[in-house]
Amino acid sequence: MENRDDKLSLNEIRKKRLQFRLRQLRKQWKIFYRSTYGKIGFYIILVFAIISLIAPLIEVHHDSLSYVAPAIDTTAPSILASSTASFGGAAMVNGTPITLQGSAITGLGSDNVYLLGSNGAVSAMGLGASQALAKGKIANIFNVTVNSTVSPLGISVFTLSKGIDVYSGSQVLSNFVLVSTSNGNITLASISHKSGIPYASSIKSIDLHEKLILPAISSVLPINTPQTPSVPFLNPSEPGATSNIASIYAVVSEPTGYYLYKISDSSMKVDWSTKISTTSAPNNLQFMGSFYSSGSGQRVILSTSNEVFSYYTNGTLAWDNKVSGETFYGSMFIPYGYQLSSNSYNQVFLMGRSSISSGVYGFNAMSGAATTIFNSSSPNSVTAISSSLGIGGFPSAFLVISNNTAYVLSDPQAITGNVSLIKTYGPFVYNPLYDQVSSQFIIAGVKGGIYDLSSSLGSNPFNWAAVYVPGSSGVISNPALIINGLNDKSSIGFVGGNGAAIIYSATGTTTNPMPPTFHTPSGTIFPLGTTTEGSDVWSQFIASFTPDWVIGISVGLIGVTIAIVLGMLIGYYRGFISTALDTITLVIYLIPGLALLIALTSVLSPSFLNIILILSFLSWPFTTFTILGVIRSIKQRTFIDAARVSGAGSSQILRRHMLPNIIPLLIYLTAVNISGAVGGISTLQYLGIAPLTIQTWGAMLNPLQGNFNLAAQAPWWIIPPAIAITLFITAFIFLSRGVDELVNPRIRRR
Repeated sequence: MENRDDKLSLNEIRKKRLQFRLRQLRKQWKIFYRSTYGKIGFYIILVFAIISLIAPLIEVHHDSLSYVAPAIDTTAPSILASSTASFGGAAMVNGTPITLQGSAITGLGSDNVYLLGSNGAVSAMGLGASQALAKGKIANIFNVTVNSTVSPLGISVFTLSKGIDVYSGSQVLSNFVLVSTSNGNITLASISHKSGIPYASSIKSIDLHEKLILPAISSVLPINTPQTPSVPFLNPSEPGATSNIASIYAVVSEPTGYYLYKISDSSMKVDWSTKISTTSAPNNLQFMGSFYSSGSGQRVILSTSNEVFSYYTNGTLAWDNKVSGETFYGSMFIPYGYQLSSNSYNQVFLMGRSSISSGVYGFNAMSGAATTIFNSSSPNSVTAISSSLGIGGFPSAFLVISNNTAYVLSDPQAITGNVSLIKTYGPFVYNPLYDQVSSQFIIAGVKGGIYDLSSSLGSNPFNWAAVYVPGSSGVISNPALIINGLNDKSSIGFVGGNGAAIIYSATGTTTNPMPPTFHTPSGTIFPLGTTTEGSDVWSQFIASFTPDWVIGISVGLIGVTIAIVLGMLIGYYRGFISTALDTITLVIYLIPGLALLIALTSVLSPSFLNIILILSFLSWPFTTFTILGVIRSIKQRTFIDAARVSGAGSSQILRRHMLPNIIPLLIYLTAVNISGAVGGISTLQYLGIAPLTIQTWGAMLNPLQGNFNLAAQAPWWIIPPAIAITLFITAFIFLSRGVDELVNPRIRRR
């Protein structure tokens, strides 16, 4: 019974002791909380602690040290020229911009681009190759008649040969502009230059008096490659002319049906017309064989929603073909290589769809035989097609865009890879351009997203991207590929929905360090932008919270633990060991801290663990001297003598009587050591002594050492870690100040 009472009494004593300590703790907390410094420091530290805990959830990229933003986000083409004046109203047809055309290659390349305004004005915009027509400057060339019922349909620019130079034996070339309007009027203008300004030296036109279904085309394609092939002649009677003579083709709607017309380039008269055996309106008109050495093998290819037709240049039907259950849509595509020579493998490519699928079909240019190139299990998913040159057979890279994904094929139905496009900038209904100089595809979305995609794909397939904001209509035209005469390099041009013409380089330049953005072509966000290397500043900043905390707390606890042991030994005991430890501590304390820090880091391998040990080694001397001074003071007090008289041993006195009396002081010293450790690692990494593979705020500031301009160039990169270091150190200093008011009643506020 007595034992039970003793146990109850002991439990009651422990309960009361716990209640006493809790009351003491609440009392001390109230004293601490009355300190403004302590309160501010506590809340800052609380915020830092919360961020450290949720860091894995709010990092955008968890591999912040190795992550590099893709080129699609950090590389963009340069703007080479843009229209600075109106060129005749917005270049729109039924709400869609008319594609601009570069002048055909003469010499080094295009010196300007041509545009067709909604009011019928044909203008040239300078690219900077000519001083007379500066970059973005507009020169009116001629006008075609339009009104409320007649609208412009399209513009094409190409080169024709006017004969052979008797001295050099080379072709005499001239640029021509072909413009058609919906009422059947077709205008062909020869372009000359006067004092460097282009003008129409001759204008010829023909009125077919019927509705044009599609823009009229020339048998000569706009030349957009550095290698100029043999150019067709304008007139068969000109010296040196062969059977490869240029012509114009048009599809018109007459009361009795649809007709294909052939018009002479030189006389602008109809050579022949033939009725197309279809009740469906043609939706594509293309010419194959623009640069064949002779007329043999040349074809006029047109399609309707359910049939493909091929005509010889004399108007005779070569073949027509249907694919059962398929409806053809979108733009027909012919690889550029198939325009250079007549081969048995030449094909024209069309997109088709059924009620349950969509795909791409190739039609042999000679026989019309159809081949399935690509299949998709959903209707209307295939929106655009393109390919590499196709010299030697099927193109080595055939591009299909389906469901906002770009697929690259090496052979029919042989997909070698795919990449996703951001549907925000789509739909991607324009056939991409192929830049043979760089072997890359340029993909444009209707809403202004432009991508440069490597035909070989790889781990980082996008070379650059740009987003153009065209205006209220929210659309851009299909870019045209241009060889810029200013630098003999590829450029791309298009017209925005607001009527502005813009020319980009076809090569990208880095935009790093990139400012904060939540809108990138890949959809990735960079809340604090990027570094010069393309690293995500936000992810690095957030990822630094935990390592800085770990280093700070580890150094603080290790340093204080060492200091407690040594401080108690030196402060309580007397003798040789105490004196020796006191001397060693004093020697280390007197060595300049930064010099010792650099020396130790140079000797030891600068790993994460070694950095903690080095900083801990440097933190204990000051802490030890502070503790031993307090221990010596407490040692002289009466309650220590009483404990000694009652038979308590030295270890018991140190543990039961001295240690509890220095706990507030230890909190103060730990706070000081934590802030000092974070400052120390930041200093080492800023100087490049500690490894930058340890993700901390100091590592983020290292590039600033060699380039102070970064502070002004990329403040989004430099300011966050600088503020974090400052706040972290300040918070623990404030915390220690609040604890100091708790420990030292003389400075406590009443």
